[in-house]
Amino acid sequence: MDSYKLFADYHTHTFYSHGKGSPRENVTAAIERGLEAIAVSEHGPGHMSFGVRGKKLERLNDELISLRKEFSGRIEVLRGLELNVMGFGKSDCPPNRDDYDIIIIGYHKSVPPVNSVAWSVWRESLLHIKNDPHRNAEGILSAAEACRANIISHPNLYLKVDIPYMAKCCRQLGILLEVNSSRVTLSTEEIRAICDAGCGLVIGSDAHTPQRVGDFMLASEAVDKANAWEFVRNARRL
Repeated sequence: MDSYKLFADYHTHTFYSHGKGSPRENVTAAIERGLEAIAVSEHGPGHMSFGVRGKKLERLNDELISLRKEFSGRIEVLRGLELNVMGFGKSDCPPNRDDYDIIIIGYHKSVPPVNSVAWSVWRESLLHIKNDPHRNAEGILSAAEACRANIISHPNLYLKVDIPYMAKCCRQLGILLEVNSSRVTLSTEEIRAICDAGCGLVIGSDAHTPQRVGDFMLASEAVDKANAWEFVRNARRL
């Protein structure tokens, strides 16, 4: 069997949201683990508990720009953001979306609706009155397309989605589906369905401490079991 090396971690958090370490500590941890790229991708401003917004978000972005210059030639430091789905087709995407290197989007709890119309369209699924995985996938995909997301984080977490349909659409949109190494949310069969659709995968640590940056163990085991390494876009064959 071929061996693969994961060279980038695009999904990490710091004390700017609900993590424990600093951006610098995440960067140095990534270097220690032999990674070539690291993104700090804090929750977007719509999250009531952990969202990074306003001057705080500006400070984070400035710090990442500074770290990128400081560590140039040693590791690529990327500005990321993990947006929140805030209704059918709606997210908390900032107006300066093009300033970010990596845009992740996912469904999270503790996110108020962007407006009453968006909420009413999707409320049956969100409140689990009529939880429709296909409709859930449509709502997330619509939001991902609108913000030109690169990655959909932890599909199936908190909200069940139609994975084969999502994978087909993501392939067409050029969006990757994450195998989250903090909590694997995809079954072996679902990972294979993603591959069968020709959709790319990405493994993210979803680290909330510097010690977990580059910790891909759980996701790697899931990808191994599904024999799906050739679809993992942040992995390179050795």
